[in-house]
Amino acid sequence: MMVKSKILIFLVIFVFAGCGYTTRGFLNPEYKRIYVEPVKNKIDITNETAEYNSYRSYPPLIENDFTRNLISRFNLDGNLKTTNDKDKSQLDISCEITDFLREVVRSDDNDNVEAYRLKIFYRFYLYDSQGKLLKEVNLSTDKDYSLVGIYAKSEAKAISELLDDAARRVVESIVEEW
Repeated sequence: MMVKSKILIFLVIFVFAGCGYTTRGFLNPEYKRIYVEPVKNKIDITNETAEYNSYRSYPPLIENDFTRNLISRFNLDGNLKTTNDKDKSQLDISCEITDFLREVVRSDDNDNVEAYRLKIFYRFYLYDSQGKLLKEVNLSTDKDYSLVGIYAKSEAKAISELLDDAARRVVESIVEEW
């Protein structure tokens, strides 16, 4: 009998102590909908940053994948609903990719690449419905991936994870004002 009452007390405390966590309190309550503009690709392919490459490359149509990830992440978060109609939104986000890099992280004794690091640099602008700039933020995200071993994955999978993490950072920057 004593054990059951202790469990019941623990469950009541756990339920009431854990209820109500939300980041919604950091947003102005008038902001309910957000319009996500298509992400722009502003990567300057003429700017050389790689020591051994004669030209730069990045995944084709990465901006489209980033746009889809942003919309998905806003919908998953739930604090702001995405809308296709800019006139019905209280917020408008414009995002641009400024750079994308792929670096060798690890090689074997024969100079065969075993792991890469992907980096994406991006900027977003958040506007209210009157067009007033509320926030401008520069961010970067990186993702390491291995080509060998039990944690091996394809570059496409690593890029997908990279873009999902980048979208999460954008949403958190807007929703969570820490």
